[in-house]
Amino acid sequence: KYLFYICKHKLDNIHMKKILMGLILSTMVISCSRVEPNYEGVLMENYGRNGKEDFSTVTGKQWVISPGTQLYQVPMFETSGDPQAVQVSAKDAGVFTVDPSYQYQPIRGKGVDIVFNYKHLGIDEPEVMMDNVENAILNKIVTNAYREEARNYTTDSLMNNLNTFEKQVESRLKKEFEGKFFVLNNLTSGLKPPKSMEEAIERRNNSVQEAEKVRNELQVSKMNLEKAKIDAETNRVKSQGLDGKLLQEKWIEAIRNTDNKVIITDGRTPIIFNQ
Repeated sequence: KYLFYICKHKLDNIHMKKILMGLILSTMVISCSRVEPNYEGVLMENYGRNGKEDFSTVTGKQWVISPGTQLYQVPMFETSGDPQAVQVSAKDAGVFTVDPSYQYQPIRGKGVDIVFNYKHLGIDEPEVMMDNVENAILNKIVTNAYREEARNYTTDSLMNNLNTFEKQVESRLKKEFEGKFFVLNNLTSGLKPPKSMEEAIERRNNSVQEAEKVRNELQVSKMNLEKAKIDAETNRVKSQGLDGKLLQEKWIEAIRNTDNKVIITDGRTPIIFNQ
């Protein structure tokens, strides 16, 4: 019995050591994170109690086993934003619909600022980080820019200066995105005029097309009339018989095309054809 107790006790210790080593290895694996390529790693320490001082840019493997330590990864590649369509009003109450979309990316070297300023949005996971920032910050900036810039135009002036309007919005948003630590690469407004104006534009386009059609038909009619006049004049001449000039032309043509020798004289100097 004593030998059995000793053996069993030693086996239990060996088993416990294996379990303990397994737990240690598992903890080490879980506590070690790697910054992915084309991401900017930001390490928070001390729960961020000292503000931005507790945040630093890091690369490679990072140990996050210490309490209050967390690794954030900010994607540095281009991302697309797609806000909901909204209505914007011109200064004379004309209502337009804007359905914007944009492409942007974080400014490299600004990962600490992004994490520090937007940590409250729940950006722990890289997969949803930009979605959360878009929905809470960027989409609102985009739609507000369209609303505010549209108030500087009347309905007609906005329709007649769409390119200028869109460039003003884009220029404004580039600055605002930079202030939020992002670069705006591309912007599309998807601007649509009021329904009444769409109908007016359609009627105008139809009128222009109809006028063009009438002009073409009139041009064809004039050409047909000219042709008819020419044909009528030709028939009139033919109906009056061959005058002297026509006879002379036919005579010259007949001589030109004959294969026989022809002698023509004016009484003094003979002219021989087809000699």
